[in-house]
Amino acid sequence: MNQGNDMDGYIKLNRDFCEWEWFDDPATLKIFIYLLANAQVGPKKWRGISAESGQIITSTLKLSNKCHLSIQSVRTSLKRLRSSGEITSKATNKYTIITIANWSEYAE
Repeated sequence: MNQGNDMDGYIKLNRDFCEWEWFDDPATLKIFIYLLANAQVGPKKWRGISAESGQIITSTLKLSNKCHLSIQSVRTSLKRLRSSGEITSKATNKYTIITIANWSEYAE
């Protein structure tokens, strides 16, 4: 379901990222890094749905498959990321649009 971003460029991680509250939670860390690495770097449409910079259109099943985590681990990690304000999300029965808060801090 990834809408085919170009995958060029870099993401930036500040050195204090190692002090981030979820850094010692392997599943949440893995999900967040995956989201950062796959978020749109510019506006794009996927099947009529618009995704802006810092957004990714995905599903818990796709995240589970890509990150080799159980669906429950993905759900828990997304809940943690929402609770700490790292992401917001809007879910439908087919996909979820995840927006990375403070995307400009990570975008290259």
